[in-house]
Amino acid sequence: MRLSLSLAAAALLASCAWGPVLEPYAVGAAERMPVAESATVWGVRQGARLHFTHVDGASLPSRGGGGYPVSLVLAPGQHTLRAYFVTPDHRSTEQSLTAVLEAGHTYVVEYLLIPGTPAVLMKLVDQGKNQQCSYRRTDELRGTAVLHCTARAAS
Repeated sequence: MRLSLSLAAAALLASCAWGPVLEPYAVGAAERMPVAESATVWGVRQGARLHFTHVDGASLPSRGGGGYPVSLVLAPGQHTLRAYFVTPDHRSTEQSLTAVLEAGHTYVVEYLLIPGTPAVLMKLVDQGKNQQCSYRRTDELRGTAVLHCTARAAS
């Protein structure tokens, strides 16, 4: 009986560990910065999956089975982000995106499917300073989520 309960608990914990961590992962100097002084980059879009694997050539941690980060907090300035991306129709690509990020801005990775080809193009889109984004899980077992962004209330 105890063995059965232990195995069931281990299986439950293991299944939770494979879902992505949905909070933005602070990289480098951004770990010590207030949100207003850093930039946030969001990667998962509706129906697609994206994982950031490198920032400025440095590998990101998989965070104990939680998967590579799906969103990042970075210091302002130029950064090169490496991302692995899978579209809803199962096309995949690994690309680098280079951009100059501004303090307090929110960025979202957008993608374009080239009809009739397997090609996928990705780019960072600046949403400005007045966006509040978060993920909502759509499937706990597979760890999928949908990104929702709304305008922040004026202060």
